[in-house]
Amino acid sequence: MQRKLHIGGKARCPGWEVLNVLPGPAVDHVGDAIDLGRFADGTFSEVYASHVLEHFDYNGPLLKALKEWHRVLVPGGVLRLSVPDLDVLAHLLLQRHRFDLNQRFQIMRMMFGGHVDAHDVHLVGLNAEFLGGYLQAAGFEAVQRVPRHGLFADTSDLEVAGTPISLNMNATRPLTVGAAMPAPAEPALA
Repeated sequence: MQRKLHIGGKARCPGWEVLNVLPGPAVDHVGDAIDLGRFADGTFSEVYASHVLEHFDYNGPLLKALKEWHRVLVPGGVLRLSVPDLDVLAHLLLQRHRFDLNQRFQIMRMMFGGHVDAHDVHLVGLNAEFLGGYLQAAGFEAVQRVPRHGLFADTSDLEVAGTPISLNMNATRPLTVGAAMPAPAEPALA
């Protein structure tokens, strides 16, 4: 049976193991998503994370987390990601004619985190170009934007006034790694 990991999940779903930084009734593994050392290389056929990656600093930890998620995937395994789409949120925030101050404040919270606990702080804003660069730097291939994942009832499908605010992407761990292939570098974003 193939194992699947839901990073940041809070609800039980058949066939998925849940890893969360906070314990809960549906959490199988309590721990930080940047350190999956409890799992061997190639443990999971799929890894899913919705609105998790933006909690890692873009100056090191974000790429480290993606490399770790890459490591625990089997060759050919799929990473399914969702993050707040900075491009969409910035566009919504600027629509003063459409949203009042309180509504725009709530949109700002989607950018920077709700700050409801110590873990609910966003340390990076991502759009398709930024996230694609990080995924490639972590060693993923076949990086593609998808309209939705449809796996869980979560923030990946969140909408503001009928506008989806999540960037949903899939990426694959290559089937083989060439012997002469250099280690992935930091994305050329700075």
